[in-house]
Amino acid sequence: MPSSPYLEASNLEPITQVFDTQSESGATIFRSFDSTNSEEENICKLVVACRGSATPLNFSTNLRFNLVPATQLSLNFVPDNALVHEGFQQASVGLWRELSQPLMEHLDDSSISEIIFTGHSLGAATALLCATQYNTSFKDYPSPSVVTFGGPKLCNTILARHLQDEVLKGCDIVHLVHSKDPVLANNQQLWDTLGFESAGVEVECDPYSPIVWDDNAPKSTVPTFAWNIVDHCKYMVCLVTFCHRIAFLSNEQMATNISYIHQQQTSRESM
Repeated sequence: MPSSPYLEASNLEPITQVFDTQSESGATIFRSFDSTNSEEENICKLVVACRGSATPLNFSTNLRFNLVPATQLSLNFVPDNALVHEGFQQASVGLWRELSQPLMEHLDDSSISEIIFTGHSLGAATALLCATQYNTSFKDYPSPSVVTFGGPKLCNTILARHLQDEVLKGCDIVHLVHSKDPVLANNQQLWDTLGFESAGVEVECDPYSPIVWDDNAPKSTVPTFAWNIVDHCKYMVCLVTFCHRIAFLSNEQMATNISYIHQQQTSRESM
Protein backbone atom coordinates (compact mmCIF):
# COMPACT_ATOMS: atom_id res chain seq x y z
CA MET A 1 0.00 0.00 0.00
CA PRO A 2 2.75 2.59 0.78
CA SER A 3 4.08 2.23 -2.79
CA SER A 4 0.71 2.92 -4.40
CA PRO A 5 0.43 6.20 -6.34
CA TYR A 6 -3.16 6.52 -5.12
CA LEU A 7 -2.10 6.77 -1.50
CA GLU A 8 -0.38 10.15 -1.80
CA ALA A 9 -3.04 11.56 -4.13
CA SER A 10 -5.85 10.73 -1.73
CA ASN A 11 -4.28 12.49 1.26
CA LEU A 12 -5.53 9.58 3.35
CA GLU A 13 -3.56 7.63 5.93
CA PRO A 14 -4.34 3.90 6.37
CA ILE A 15 -4.52 3.21 10.09
CA THR A 16 -6.20 -0.20 10.50
CA GLN A 17 -7.02 -3.24 8.37
CA VAL A 18 -9.44 -5.97 9.41
CA PHE A 19 -10.32 -9.38 7.97
CA ASP A 20 -13.14 -11.78 8.74
CA THR A 21 -11.82 -15.33 8.39
CA GLN A 22 -15.28 -16.85 8.04
CA SER A 23 -16.50 -14.79 5.08
CA GLU A 24 -13.05 -13.58 3.92
CA SER A 25 -14.37 -10.01 3.79
CA GLY A 26 -11.95 -7.21 4.60
CA ALA A 27 -11.80 -3.47 5.15
CA THR A 28 -9.28 -0.68 5.67
CA ILE A 29 -9.85 2.33 7.90
CA PHE A 30 -8.29 5.54 6.57
CA ARG A 31 -7.84 8.88 8.30
CA SER A 32 -7.64 12.29 6.63
CA PHE A 33 -7.02 15.64 8.31
CA ASP A 34 -8.84 18.72 7.09
CA SER A 35 -6.18 20.83 5.37
CA THR A 36 -8.68 23.48 4.20
CA ASN A 37 -9.41 24.99 7.59
CA SER A 38 -6.39 26.45 9.36
CA GLU A 39 -8.41 27.11 12.51
CA GLU A 40 -9.46 23.46 12.75
CA GLU A 41 -6.37 21.73 11.44
CA ASN A 42 -6.80 18.82 13.85
CA ILE A 43 -10.29 17.97 12.59
CA CYS A 44 -10.24 14.75 10.59
CA LYS A 45 -12.52 12.27 8.86
CA LEU A 46 -12.50 8.49 8.73
CA VAL A 47 -13.06 6.49 5.55
CA VAL A 48 -13.97 2.81 5.93
CA ALA A 49 -13.18 1.14 2.60
CA CYS A 50 -14.65 -2.35 2.29
CA ARG A 51 -12.82 -4.67 -0.08
CA GLY A 52 -14.45 -6.12 -3.16
CA SER A 53 -14.32 -9.74 -4.31
CA ALA A 54 -10.81 -11.19 -4.04
CA THR A 55 -11.21 -14.90 -3.26
CA PRO A 56 -13.35 -17.82 -4.47
CA LEU A 57 -15.34 -17.60 -1.24
CA ASN A 58 -16.09 -13.93 -1.95
CA PHE A 59 -17.50 -14.87 -5.34
CA SER A 60 -19.63 -17.62 -3.84
CA THR A 61 -20.97 -14.99 -1.43
CA ASN A 62 -22.09 -12.89 -4.40
CA LEU A 63 -24.02 -15.84 -5.82
CA ARG A 64 -26.11 -16.48 -2.70
CA PHE A 65 -29.00 -14.45 -4.13
CA ASN A 66 -31.70 -15.69 -1.77
CA LEU A 67 -33.62 -12.90 -0.06
CA VAL A 68 -33.78 -13.85 3.62
CA PRO A 69 -35.08 -12.06 6.75
CA ALA A 70 -32.74 -9.27 7.82
CA THR A 71 -32.59 -10.60 11.37
CA GLN A 72 -28.80 -10.92 11.66
CA LEU A 73 -28.18 -7.19 11.21
CA SER A 74 -27.83 -5.38 14.52
CA LEU A 75 -30.91 -3.22 14.02
CA ASN A 76 -33.18 -2.13 16.86
CA PHE A 77 -36.25 -2.88 14.76
CA VAL A 78 -36.77 -4.80 11.54
CA PRO A 79 -40.12 -4.44 9.71
CA ASP A 80 -42.10 -7.54 8.83
CA ASN A 81 -41.00 -9.05 5.52
CA ALA A 82 -37.79 -6.97 5.41
CA LEU A 83 -35.47 -9.13 3.32
CA VAL A 84 -31.77 -8.96 2.45
CA HIS A 85 -29.34 -10.80 0.15
CA GLU A 86 -28.28 -13.89 2.13
CA GLY A 87 -24.59 -13.75 1.21
CA PHE A 88 -24.19 -10.01 1.78
CA GLN A 89 -25.89 -10.19 5.18
CA GLN A 90 -23.54 -12.92 6.38
CA ALA A 91 -20.45 -11.17 5.00
CA SER A 92 -21.37 -7.82 6.55
CA VAL A 93 -22.13 -9.34 9.94
CA GLY A 94 -18.75 -11.07 10.01
CA LEU A 95 -16.94 -7.95 8.82
CA TRP A 96 -18.72 -5.70 11.32
CA ARG A 97 -17.73 -8.06 14.12
CA GLU A 98 -14.07 -7.44 13.24
CA LEU A 99 -14.51 -3.76 12.40
CA SER A 100 -16.57 -2.40 15.29
CA GLN A 101 -13.96 -2.46 18.06
CA PRO A 102 -11.05 -0.80 16.20
CA LEU A 103 -13.48 1.68 14.69
CA MET A 104 -14.77 2.66 18.13
CA GLU A 105 -11.20 3.16 19.35
CA HIS A 106 -10.53 5.61 16.51
CA LEU A 107 -13.88 7.34 16.99
CA ASP A 108 -13.06 8.00 20.63
CA ASP A 109 -10.63 10.58 19.28
CA SER A 110 -12.60 13.81 19.69
CA SER A 111 -11.18 15.25 16.44
CA ILE A 112 -13.25 12.90 14.24
CA SER A 113 -15.88 14.99 12.47
CA GLU A 114 -17.06 12.68 9.70
CA ILE A 115 -17.15 9.00 8.76
CA ILE A 116 -17.67 7.58 5.28
CA PHE A 117 -18.30 3.95 4.34
CA THR A 118 -17.31 2.99 0.81
CA GLY A 119 -16.68 -0.10 -1.29
CA HIS A 120 -16.73 -1.60 -4.76
CA SER A 121 -19.00 -4.48 -5.85
CA LEU A 122 -19.17 -6.90 -2.89
CA GLY A 123 -17.48 -4.17 -0.85
CA ALA A 124 -20.29 -1.79 -1.80
CA ALA A 125 -22.83 -4.16 -0.29
CA THR A 126 -20.86 -4.74 2.91
CA ALA A 127 -20.17 -0.99 3.20
CA LEU A 128 -23.88 -0.12 3.20
CA LEU A 129 -24.80 -2.90 5.62
CA CYS A 130 -21.89 -2.08 7.94
CA ALA A 131 -22.99 1.56 7.90
CA THR A 132 -26.46 0.50 9.06
CA GLN A 133 -24.96 -1.51 11.91
CA TYR A 134 -22.66 1.39 12.79
CA ASN A 135 -25.50 3.91 12.95
CA THR A 136 -27.57 1.58 15.10
CA SER A 137 -24.76 0.76 17.53
CA PHE A 138 -22.80 4.03 17.71
CA LYS A 139 -25.46 6.62 18.53
CA ASP A 140 -23.08 9.14 20.11
CA TYR A 141 -20.73 9.37 17.13
CA PRO A 142 -20.97 11.21 13.78
CA SER A 143 -23.65 9.90 11.41
CA PRO A 144 -22.19 8.05 8.42
CA SER A 145 -22.20 8.78 4.72
CA VAL A 146 -22.17 5.93 2.21
CA VAL A 147 -20.58 6.19 -1.24
CA THR A 148 -20.26 3.01 -3.31
CA PHE A 149 -18.92 2.01 -6.73
CA GLY A 150 -20.46 -0.68 -8.94
CA GLY A 151 -22.58 -1.94 -6.10
CA PRO A 152 -25.30 -4.60 -6.50
CA LYS A 153 -28.84 -4.31 -5.23
CA LEU A 154 -29.02 -6.05 -1.88
CA CYS A 155 -32.50 -5.98 -0.33
CA ASN A 156 -36.22 -5.78 -1.03
CA THR A 157 -38.30 -2.60 -1.10
CA ILE A 158 -39.42 -2.88 2.53
CA LEU A 159 -35.87 -3.00 3.88
CA ALA A 160 -34.62 -0.38 1.39
CA ARG A 161 -37.24 2.11 2.60
CA HIS A 162 -36.53 1.25 6.24
CA LEU A 163 -32.80 1.91 5.76
CA GLN A 164 -33.39 5.20 3.94
CA ASP A 165 -36.23 6.55 6.09
CA GLU A 166 -35.28 5.23 9.52
CA VAL A 167 -31.87 3.63 10.09
CA LEU A 168 -29.89 6.00 7.87
CA LYS A 169 -32.32 8.92 7.86
CA GLY A 170 -30.50 12.14 7.00
CA CYS A 171 -27.40 10.29 5.80
CA ASP A 172 -26.05 10.60 2.26
CA ILE A 173 -26.28 7.26 0.42
CA VAL A 174 -24.79 7.56 -3.07
CA HIS A 175 -24.16 4.68 -5.48
CA LEU A 176 -21.82 5.45 -8.40
CA VAL A 177 -22.75 3.37 -11.47
CA HIS A 178 -22.10 3.44 -15.22
CA SER A 179 -23.75 1.82 -18.23
CA LYS A 180 -20.67 -0.13 -19.34
CA ASP A 181 -20.52 -2.13 -16.11
CA PRO A 182 -21.47 -5.69 -17.18
CA VAL A 183 -22.21 -6.90 -13.64
CA LEU A 184 -24.84 -4.20 -13.19
CA ALA A 185 -26.23 -4.33 -16.73
CA ASN A 186 -26.51 -8.10 -16.96
CA ASN A 187 -27.99 -8.67 -13.51
CA GLN A 188 -30.63 -5.94 -13.60
CA GLN A 189 -33.39 -8.22 -14.90
CA LEU A 190 -32.53 -10.89 -12.31
CA TRP A 191 -32.65 -8.36 -9.46
CA ASP A 192 -36.00 -7.05 -10.69
CA THR A 193 -37.42 -10.57 -10.96
CA LEU A 194 -36.29 -11.50 -7.45
CA GLY A 195 -37.66 -8.28 -5.97
CA PHE A 196 -34.42 -6.44 -5.18
CA GLU A 197 -34.41 -2.66 -4.68
CA SER A 198 -31.75 0.03 -4.21
CA ALA A 199 -31.35 1.83 -0.89
CA GLY A 200 -30.03 5.28 -1.73
CA VAL A 201 -29.48 7.36 -4.85
CA GLU A 202 -27.79 6.06 -8.00
CA VAL A 203 -25.51 8.55 -9.77
CA GLU A 204 -24.11 7.96 -13.25
CA CYS A 205 -20.36 8.44 -13.56
CA ASP A 206 -17.78 7.98 -16.30
CA PRO A 207 -15.64 4.83 -16.17
CA TYR A 208 -12.68 6.46 -17.92
CA SER A 209 -12.74 10.08 -16.69
CA PRO A 210 -13.14 11.74 -13.26
CA ILE A 211 -16.67 12.87 -14.12
CA VAL A 212 -19.96 12.58 -12.26
CA TRP A 213 -22.82 13.22 -14.65
CA ASP A 214 -25.37 15.93 -13.99
CA ASP A 215 -28.95 14.64 -13.97
CA ASN A 216 -29.87 17.51 -16.30
CA ALA A 217 -27.20 16.68 -18.87
CA PRO A 218 -28.47 15.36 -22.23
CA LYS A 219 -28.45 11.57 -22.42
CA SER A 220 -26.64 9.74 -25.18
CA THR A 221 -28.87 8.02 -27.73
CA VAL A 222 -26.08 5.61 -28.74
CA PRO A 223 -26.67 2.15 -27.24
CA THR A 224 -23.92 0.73 -25.05
CA PHE A 225 -22.93 -2.92 -24.74
CA ALA A 226 -21.69 -4.09 -21.35
CA TRP A 227 -19.61 -7.20 -21.94
CA ASN A 228 -16.03 -6.59 -20.72
CA ILE A 229 -15.61 -7.69 -17.08
CA VAL A 230 -12.76 -5.20 -16.66
CA ASP A 231 -15.31 -2.41 -17.09
CA HIS A 232 -16.85 -3.54 -13.81
CA CYS A 233 -13.60 -2.40 -12.21
CA LYS A 234 -13.24 0.91 -14.06
CA TYR A 235 -14.71 3.78 -12.10
CA MET A 236 -13.74 7.42 -12.65
CA VAL A 237 -10.40 6.66 -14.38
CA CYS A 238 -9.04 4.42 -11.61
CA LEU A 239 -6.81 1.59 -12.76
CA VAL A 240 -7.47 -1.96 -11.64
CA THR A 241 -5.53 -4.18 -9.28
CA PHE A 242 -5.39 -7.92 -9.93
CA CYS A 243 -5.75 -10.46 -7.16
CA HIS A 244 -6.20 -14.16 -7.84
CA ARG A 245 -6.46 -13.10 -11.51
CA ILE A 246 -9.66 -11.18 -10.77
CA ALA A 247 -9.77 -7.38 -11.07
CA PHE A 248 -11.13 -5.20 -8.29
CA LEU A 249 -10.67 -1.65 -7.06
CA SER A 250 -8.11 -1.33 -4.29
CA ASN A 251 -9.12 0.36 -1.07
CA GLU A 252 -6.93 3.40 -1.65
CA GLN A 253 -8.36 3.87 -5.16
CA MET A 254 -11.85 4.00 -3.70
CA ALA A 255 -10.64 6.42 -1.05
CA THR A 256 -9.16 8.65 -3.75
CA ASN A 257 -12.50 8.72 -5.59
CA ILE A 258 -14.23 9.59 -2.30
CA SER A 259 -11.98 12.63 -1.97
CA TYR A 260 -12.82 13.67 -5.54
CA ILE A 261 -16.58 13.34 -5.01
CA HIS A 262 -16.45 15.44 -1.85
CA GLN A 263 -14.46 18.12 -3.68
CA GLN A 264 -17.14 18.17 -6.40
CA GLN A 265 -19.93 18.45 -3.84
CA THR A 266 -18.13 21.28 -2.04
CA SER A 267 -17.59 23.23 -5.26
CA ARG A 268 -21.27 22.84 -6.27
CA GLU A 269 -22.50 23.99 -2.86
CA SER A 270 -20.30 27.10 -3.02
CA MET A 271 -21.71 28.16 -6.42
